[in-house]
This record gives sequence, C-alpha cells and structure tokens, in this order.
Amino acid sequence: MGSEASLHLQINPVTNEPFLRLSSPHENIIITPPRVGDDEHLLVLFSDIRIAAWLYPISIPFTRAHAQAMLREAKDEADALLNTKCSPNTGHTNSHPRFVGGCPVKCIREVRNDGTDVFIGYITVHRGVYEDVPDETKRRTIMEENEKKPVGDPSIRWSIRNVLLPDYHGRGIMTSVIGQMVHGWIVPRMNGRYIVAFTFASNIGGERVLEKNGFVKVAVFEKMVRGEGTKVNHMEWKMQIA
Repeated sequence: MGSEASLHLQINPVTNEPFLRLSSPHENIIITPPRVGDDEHLLVLFSDIRIAAWLYPISIPFTRAHAQAMLREAKDEADALLNTKCSPNTGHTNSHPRFVGGCPVKCIREVRNDGTDVFIGYITVHRGVYEDVPDETKRRTIMEENEKKPVGDPSIRWSIRNVLLPDYHGRGIMTSVIGQMVHGWIVPRMNGRYIVAFTFASNIGGERVLEKNGFVKVAVFEKMVRGEGTKVNHMEWKMQIA
C-alpha cells in the first residue's frame, strides 16, 4: 500500500491499515478496508432480520456463502484501489489529488479504549444503480453509459448504501459516517458530484439520516420487493457549486 489512493486516509502506525476517521463526537469510529474474517461480521449483520427487512436487494435468509461472496468482492475492489497507481486526471493543476474510481474503506468499526476495534456496520459506494427506471432495457442502457464514463467524470451517478448494527442506532453515527464518506472521500478523491440512495418509504429513520446530509427526496416509486409492492424513496445529493 502507499499509492495515491491512500490520500485523505489516515494510516494505522502498527498495522499499516488505512482508515477514515469520523469527526467529533464520533472520533472513536473509523471506516476501514475489508479484512480477512469479516465475512463472519457480515453474516451477523445481514442475517439480522431487523436489518435485512429494510434492505434490498439482499437475500433472506442471508447465508455464510452470501457473506463470503460479499467479502471476496469487496476485498478485491479495495485491494485493487489501494495497490494500483491512480490515473492522472486532466483539467486540474498538478497539486490536485488524482481521482480514483471507488472507495476502499467500507467497514465501520468502533475503536475501544485498549486500541482494539469491533465491527458495527458497512457502507458501500458504487456507480449508480437505476432502481428508479422501471423499464429493464432502458435501465441497462443507462447503467452501461454510466459505467463507460472515465474516472473523475463529475457527471457519474454514484450510489451509496449503508447499514449499522441496531445497538448503535440513535446515536448520530450513521449521519456522521455518510457525511464523512461524502466530504472526506467521494468529493475529493472520486470527484463525485451526484449521489443517489434508495430507502423504503416506511424507513423514516433512514430517510432522515440522508436528509441531514443534504439528500433530497425527488420521487417515490413502487417496486416489487420479495413478491410485494413496496414504496421506495429516491433520494439525491448534488454538489452545490457556489
């Protein structure tokens, strides 16, 4: 590790692991790359029906095989981002950090007083899915166009998904996580200017967390989820240029 991708991340001096730290009063919360063994934590997280019921697409039941596949994909992406030199962007001065095409830190952890940490949540950033486009052919075409855009293109539509263990709800942690992810990574390191998120309309808490970070509800649509029609909020965040 040590590529330009680690810019804006702190480095653990003992383990050499990069991480993104939240600001006060949540400075004991960090976001790290996936680690070997995190599939156990993912299994606990996503098999909790209190969490899974609010998420889609997520398999119910969420099995060990699902957790292992999720970790493998996440770790491959994180390792590639951290170990590959970033391509220089154009249109910026040499002092401007180079952009990357994703985020290597995904695992939310609470750091204890003795320096150990515990896994408490998960957040992902990826090129936008288009759940709001009902026509499958049109959706596939738009997604392909979004995927073809070069790294650093400010018109890329990004999607954010997040989940936190229920015991940590109501403390403002996820609000801080999303804020730090947006302003501490997506904007400066990915040149992200356009982010979407989808929540069930009945998930008032999830909607409020996004609103606190400047996301605006632009539409409500109905989608079949596990065989039932469900109302879904389409939330958007766009960079405000002064």
